[in-house]
Amino acid sequence: MNLEDLYTFSVVAKEQNISKAAEKLNFVQSNITVKIQRLEKEYRTQLFYRHRHGVSLTSTGKTLLGYAEKILQLMDESKKEITYPKFPTGTLTIGAMETTAAVRLPPLLSAYHKKYPAVELVLQTDSTDQLIKKVVNREIEGAFIGGEVNHPALDGIDVFEEELVIICNSNHASNIEDTDYLRRQNIIVFKSGCFYRKVLEDWLRSQGIIPEKMMELNTLEGIVGCVRAGLGISLLTKSVVDGRNQNKELVQYSLPHKEGRVTTSYVYHKDSVKTPAFHEFVNMLTSKQ
Repeated sequence: MNLEDLYTFSVVAKEQNISKAAEKLNFVQSNITVKIQRLEKEYRTQLFYRHRHGVSLTSTGKTLLGYAEKILQLMDESKKEITYPKFPTGTLTIGAMETTAAVRLPPLLSAYHKKYPAVELVLQTDSTDQLIKKVVNREIEGAFIGGEVNHPALDGIDVFEEELVIICNSNHASNIEDTDYLRRQNIIVFKSGCFYRKVLEDWLRSQGIIPEKMMELNTLEGIVGCVRAGLGISLLTKSVVDGRNQNKELVQYSLPHKEGRVTTSYVYHKDSVKTPAFHEFVNMLTSKQ
C-alpha cells in the first residue's frame, strides 16, 4: 500500500465514479482500477460496489475511507508543519455570509493584507448552512456564520453583533406593521440555509403570519434592489441597509431585541491544520473583542 493508492481511493469514493476520478487525477481509468484492486487485495475485501451509475462504498470501504482521510490529513499536517515558515505565507481560504462580506470584512481583510502581504486571501460567500458544511469538510479554513457555533467538530469565537431590520419600500412605510400587508408580500430572501432568512421566517410565524409568496435571489444587491422597487420585503443587517439607503428609499423596522440582535461568529474545525496565516487571522479577530 502507498499514499497514492489511498488518495486515489478517497477521490473515487468522493466522486462515486471511476471515470470522473480518473479525469480529476489525470489518470487513465485502468490506472485507477489497478490501484483500487491493489488495495482490495491487500485488505482482502471488496471496497466498492460497481453499478451502471458508477461505484459506491461497501461497509468495509467506508471503514477504510475514515482511516485514509486521517492518514492523508496527517501527512498534509506534517508537510505544513515542517515547510511553513514562521512568518505567514501561503493561502488563507475563508468563507462568509454575503452581508458580512459586504460590510464587515473589507476593513478587516485590508488590515490583514497590509500586515501579512505574503498571504493570499481567498474569500467564498455562501449561506450559513453551506459554510458550516465546508468548514466541517475542511474545504475552507474558517467561516463567518450567523448565530452561535453549534457543531461538535467546530470551535469558534464571537466577532460581530448585528442588528436585524425588516425593510420595505418607503411608499409602504405605513403598512410595515400590518399583519395582512406582511402576509401578502413577497418575502425576498437568499436561498434556503441562510441564517437571516430563518430568523425572518421564525419571526413571521411567531406573529401568526404564513407568507403567501417567496422570492429567492442569489445576491445582496438583487435583494436590496427588488425591495427598493417595491417588489416585497426582506430582512437584513442594519449595517448593510444603512450603507445602501442614501436616498431614503427603504424603510427599516426593528425586530424586538431578542430576535433583532444576533452574533456573527468565526468558526473553524477543531482538528484542521492551523497554519501561521490562520493563527494570525484568529489573533486579529480576538484583538477586536
